[in-house]
Amino acid sequence: MASTGDWGKILAGISDAQVLALEQAAIRIPSSTFEESDLADFLANHMSDIGLDVRMMEVTHPAKPGKMTRQPIGRLRGTGGGPSLMLNGHMDPGVEMSGWSVDPHGAKFEDGWVWGMGAHDDKGGVVAAICAVEAIIRSGVRLKGDVLVCPVVAHKMGGAGTRALVKAGVRTDLAINMEHSANTIANVCVGIVMVRIKTKSPELFFRYSAEAKARYWNPIEQQCEIVRRIGPSLEQIPPGGWMTYVPHPELPGFPTHTFDTIHKEHYYQKNYTGMSSRECEIIFQIRTVPGQTLETVRTDVVRLLDGIKKDHPAFDHEMTIPANGIEDGWFQDPMEVSRDHPLVVALADGQRLASGAEPVVGAWGRLGNVGDGNILNAAGVPTVQYGAGDIRIYKEWPTPDERVQLKDLVTAARAVAYATSRLCA
Repeated sequence: MASTGDWGKILAGISDAQVLALEQAAIRIPSSTFEESDLADFLANHMSDIGLDVRMMEVTHPAKPGKMTRQPIGRLRGTGGGPSLMLNGHMDPGVEMSGWSVDPHGAKFEDGWVWGMGAHDDKGGVVAAICAVEAIIRSGVRLKGDVLVCPVVAHKMGGAGTRALVKAGVRTDLAINMEHSANTIANVCVGIVMVRIKTKSPELFFRYSAEAKARYWNPIEQQCEIVRRIGPSLEQIPPGGWMTYVPHPELPGFPTHTFDTIHKEHYYQKNYTGMSSRECEIIFQIRTVPGQTLETVRTDVVRLLDGIKKDHPAFDHEMTIPANGIEDGWFQDPMEVSRDHPLVVALADGQRLASGAEPVVGAWGRLGNVGDGNILNAAGVPTVQYGAGDIRIYKEWPTPDERVQLKDLVTAARAVAYATSRLCA
């Protein structure tokens, strides 16, 4: 374990100027989903310059096999015998939208705030992680365990970059997912399951037999009944209602859902989906709590649909969970790591030391959000989500004019540096 003197050297090695320079450089390189290569190259060169062993991983688009992007893996090699740690954050901005009052790639710095697309979601987290490891290297402290810095691609495709790491066997003993959490330590996070339901009915014109009418229920009206039984979006599915779960004290208001898309074609109009005019399709997502699994959600949805069929014999449906098949990136298990886990304790102590305030541990800072940490935790790597950026400053999120306080980025870098030096000792 590093000494108090060593920790002092490490923390002193993280400056406002250092963090700001790297944050502004990262913001100024556009890095839309599956267009991260320029930023990947920049970060790879930077990590190599500060002393990490760097290799580049090619990642294939999950829906377009010919389309590729790349992500760097920086490794600080330990002397051996200690736990390994991954610092993971995504390079593609979490939110890309119009309506900015400043240049989204200008990296404006004013009154202590850094403005820009990805400022805290997630470029700021990646920057804090890199600055933390750089400070450890420059301090001369040698760790026993390896530290991997993994700026990943395609978070907005359900974490395709992190899934590629897992599939390739890139594993560590522990992980910190550098998602914005207002510098709280999120040891509990919801999961997500997306559900696709297609309803069908025979085509029927305005003159019909009684027999044909008995088999007919308009596909849109069938979807309306599904929506009615599930309930309003963004309201908690009540305990004892259509879902089976145990409420989690850290996740008030969950599980909940939103209806995302609904499509219906007609032969009078241009066809946009390829479906026949006899079909209607809805996709909705459920944000789940620990204890809920893909199978429990599937069982609950099947029970709800069976209830409709019992009451309405003309109900005709097909269901797919996850919505795009088992490889769908937008299925992630909820995650939870014990409050007394060494990972949580070390990061909380680092936050206390870096900020001078008592750390906040729990779901609050990531309430309702999923991150690539869900993927790592499901792969057997105990993970917390932690990073600078407080979305309470906005009237709503997502929003343009993303910004983060420099002091919070510096605090995050110092907290992660402290936790890393302690965990990998």
